[in-house]
Amino acid sequence: MEKGKISAAQLGLLFYSVAAYDGILYIPKITGKEAGHDLWISPIWAHLPGLLFVLMVLRLARIFPKESIIQYSERLLGPWFGKAVGLAVVFYGINLTSVILREYGDFISAVFMQKTPTLVATGSMVLLISYAVRGGVEVLGRLAQLFLPLTFLVFGLLILLSIPEWDANNILPIMGKGIAPSVEGAIIPFSWFAGYLMIGQYFPFVSNQRKTIVYVLLTWFGIMLTLSVSGLVSVFLFGKHISTLNYPFIEVVRYIGIGKFIQHLDALLLIVWLPGTFIQLTTYLYTAALGASQLFRLNQYRQLVFPIGMLALVMCMWRTSSVDAFEKYLGTSHVIFDFFYMLLGLLLFLTAWIRKRLGRL
Repeated sequence: MEKGKISAAQLGLLFYSVAAYDGILYIPKITGKEAGHDLWISPIWAHLPGLLFVLMVLRLARIFPKESIIQYSERLLGPWFGKAVGLAVVFYGINLTSVILREYGDFISAVFMQKTPTLVATGSMVLLISYAVRGGVEVLGRLAQLFLPLTFLVFGLLILLSIPEWDANNILPIMGKGIAPSVEGAIIPFSWFAGYLMIGQYFPFVSNQRKTIVYVLLTWFGIMLTLSVSGLVSVFLFGKHISTLNYPFIEVVRYIGIGKFIQHLDALLLIVWLPGTFIQLTTYLYTAALGASQLFRLNQYRQLVFPIGMLALVMCMWRTSSVDAFEKYLGTSHVIFDFFYMLLGLLLFLTAWIRKRLGRL
């Protein structure tokens, strides 16, 4: 069904995109509501328990190095409960694809293409990611290796160019109201670690599996640094007003100017955000398509890519009626949804651990 291979480094890049790029846009606002000017600390608190979940998922994958999460769920929980878990994982991939599509459509329509219908932007993206996913896991790994290093460089450049506008006093007093606000702000970014459950779908195709833990830990640290730095820079510029902005980091970029002639470098943010969002979408769609084919014992997954992509497109357009309602969904129902999948991962891990101790694996 899938004969391609990716390296551990490419796996790390794929899963860097799972939280980093939409986090750049949303972290300052969603954590700022709870944490105030301490919002840059919230990603650090989120990543500490998040590391435990990542290590748990990796350990589970290493117990079944040649099987995907769809396949070993049936071995662990039996045919009926195992298939139910597999179906839940497939739905998770579809749902996350629709959520990121909606984030993409809302952002593009609000900031860059105000007169273009959101459906045009999201529909075009679905066609592109579907074409990429049909190329297989090796294509996805190579695309991540090609695009994402450039986004790191441009993100660093944007941070450096914004330094003249910083006001370091905006972060003071650090934790002036105690640790509680920054911890409350960490709840939503912590829930995003549920996406790492999909490592179980990619691990069998990693050529150098022994190095996986090194690169995934680098990915974990890279995401924490990215989200914390983007939040810190936003606080330096906007202080306590940051939670009132729809997309704080785009306002950071708009502050940047080089001399009197080069101003409003908004398009540079697209070089950071658009390739990362593209890779993120392909990661989710591939999980859903490959998982569905394994669940229903099909010989190929490529025939399912476009139908699942279209289903995700319909879900993203029907999800909520407005941008405000969608943001409310991201901070409430979607968080509960993510925590459910974290519990599902914990269930699989504990079942595998117990059965291995009993000698039944």
